[in-house]
This record gives sequence, structure tokens and C-alpha cells, in this order.
Amino acid sequence: MIAVIGGGVAGLTAAIRLAEQGKAVHLFEAAPELGGRTRSFFDKTTGQYCDNGPHLMIGAYSATRRLLEDCHAAQNVHWQEHLNLPLWDAERGHFQLRTVPWLPFPLALMLGLIRLPAHQHASALALIKLSRRTSLTSGQTVKEWLEPLNIPPLLQQDMLEPLCLGTMNEYPDTAPAASFRYVLDESFSSHKSACLGWFRLPLSEALIEPLRIKAGKLGVSIHVGNRIRHTQTSASGIQLNAGDMKFQHLIVTTPIWASGQITGLGMQQAEVETRPITNLHLWYDEPVNLGSPSGQPLLGGIGTLGQWFFDISSQMDEHSDLQHIAIVISADPLDCRDSGWMDVVTRELAEISGQPHALHPVHRRVIQERRATVLARSRTHDSARHPAWLIDASEWPQPGELPATIEAAVRRGEQAARMCIMSQK
Repeated sequence: MIAVIGGGVAGLTAAIRLAEQGKAVHLFEAAPELGGRTRSFFDKTTGQYCDNGPHLMIGAYSATRRLLEDCHAAQNVHWQEHLNLPLWDAERGHFQLRTVPWLPFPLALMLGLIRLPAHQHASALALIKLSRRTSLTSGQTVKEWLEPLNIPPLLQQDMLEPLCLGTMNEYPDTAPAASFRYVLDESFSSHKSACLGWFRLPLSEALIEPLRIKAGKLGVSIHVGNRIRHTQTSASGIQLNAGDMKFQHLIVTTPIWASGQITGLGMQQAEVETRPITNLHLWYDEPVNLGSPSGQPLLGGIGTLGQWFFDISSQMDEHSDLQHIAIVISADPLDCRDSGWMDVVTRELAEISGQPHALHPVHRRVIQERRATVLARSRTHDSARHPAWLIDASEWPQPGELPATIEAAVRRGEQAARMCIMSQK
């Protein structure tokens, strides 16, 4: 038997892929529900289920798309036919980075940049230089990597910095260039990879429930509300919390600091760099229009405190008297008790929607994941010292790897399953 600790996306993926190969799998989750950080909560005031925060995906999420198809849940995601990213700033108002499908993607992207207000051909030329720049030095940041290219400030402001923040949850002056180059390669290789996707339903229903159903049909035994505090090994196998069951392999998909507590071999919390993501959920009893020229249910803010604005009601086709807007702020550690920054982003939303007066939500809720993202950093421990029975699939990307996203979690789960199967041959 194989034990998987952690019932988030990585753990569920590992359990599914193992069970597909005929392995007996037990999955343990400390929380009363599956999902980890990709979970939804019920808001009693509005009577709605909503996510901790909106998740925006790119078409390059190949492993996620394949997993959703395998779980008969592909219809739960809306994918654009081609890239269409609405943007707004106070000076230029509404505009969009949009590619035309009838051109090869590199040309379509350059044309889309040229059409952005105040960009012209300088941005297209800079993009060509950026695509040709492959040399990197160890420890180089995104800012250091871009400096020799003399990238126009507007291109950095409108495209590169939002992309860095959105995918890596840190600013270019600290983000590793190796991971950002990986993001660029993944995001802008074709029309299909560059398009955006978003869930039509709350995450617990759109993603986690289909994974749970798939795992159950494959025979995976799921134990929620079951915290694994320690392991004990003997000649007959691995015991969890001194239980009766014996396992041949243990896959740990918990956060890296928790894996150390379980196995005694992982990293400690102080040794891992993380960044928060703050989500402000607002409900209005009056119409709020994000003003996207093409009717997209999201918008990127340029020069605003709120970085991403989502019309959740439109995104999920909710039928309610209240309109649900979510505003995402990455990387910055905001005080959830301070209403000052909430007032700022609420005023920004009013400007974006063209309201002549301030918008007053009838209800608001702040959800902050204090350790939303484990930053891509070089490891200081040697995973080779792990015993053969332990596969550490906890989140800790190295520079050059995909940062912490749903896609990264799916890939970690699939890799852990492959490693486990190979070790049994």
C-alpha cells in the first residue's frame, strides 16, 4: 500500500495516477475537507460559495487540462480562443493586449503590443530582443536579466511586471530570472498556450470534487480530518501515528515546513521564503462594470494597488441580486485589520467602472493566504538523504522550475506517482 499525505491538488493527483496503475492508495488530509489552498468557503451573509481567491490560468497548463479531461471536468473551465487581456490605468483608461488568430503567434503578439496606447514599435523590438536573450547567470534576478536590454518602461509596466507578479508572486527585483524565462517560454509559445482560462464554478466544485470522485472510483481510500503527526518505520513497513496499517511508500505533498514535522527530514519554516496573496471580496447591490471592451470578466490594473479585478458573478454566471467582485493583491503583506487599503482599491474600482460616485459594497470579506506561494529558490538540503520509502513532493520550486500554481501542483503529483511506481519495479 501507498500513503499520500496532503489532500490538495498535488496529493489528489498523485493518488489518482497511482490508482490508475492498480496501486492501493490511502490519502490523508488534516483538514475536514479536501483542497488545501484551492478551496472554497461559504459566505453566510450572501449565501454564496466562493474561492479564497480567483485563479487565472494560461493555455500552457497542459497537465491541468489533461487531468480535468480525465476527470470529465474540462467543461468547468472557460478558455479564450486567443489572448485577450483587458488593462486599465488612470491616464490611458481602458485598453487591451489582444492577439489576432490569423497571424503566427510571434507576429500577432508584436502587433498586439504595437496597438497598445503609447507603445508603438519600441515594444515590439524589445520583445524580439527579449526572445533572443537566453544567457543567464546563477542567482540573477528578473530585473538584472532585463537591464542590459533597455526594455521600454511601458512594456515592463504593462506586461512584464504583471506577468512576474501574477505567476511568481514577487517583484522583478527579487524574482529569479531562470523561472521567469521558463514562464515566458511556457506562456508565449503559441496562441493556445497564451490564451487565458478561468473556472466557471467555485474551485471546490469545479476542480476538487471531480478529483475526489475520480479518486474514489479508482479505489483510493480518503481520510479527511486525519492529521499525520509522525511516522515510524519497521521491517514490515511504515506506520502513521502508530496506526495499524503498514505502507511500503509515503508521498508527502504538504507544505515544505509541514513535511519536516511529519518525517523529521524536511525543511523548517524559517528556512523557506514565502509571499502572501490578499483577496478582497466585495458584493454590491448596484451594477459594477469592469469596462472591458470585449466583455472579459477580468481586468489587470496598471499603477493601481489592486492588481487584478475579477467580476466573479459574470465569470461564474451567478444569478443573484448581488454582484460579486474580487480584487487580488500579490506579494505585499497587507494588514487585514486596516481598512485604508480597502478604501483605496474600492475607489480604484469606482474609477475603472466609470462611476461618478464612490461604490459602497453591502458586504466585504478579506481572505489572505499568508504563505500563498513558496518562492523559487535554490535548495539548501539534499533530498538524496531521504530514505527510499519517502517521496517528498512538497512545494518548493527551484529557479528554472514552474512557480507555485495549480499546474505546478498537478505536475508535482504526477512526478511523485511516477517516482513511486519506478521504485517498485
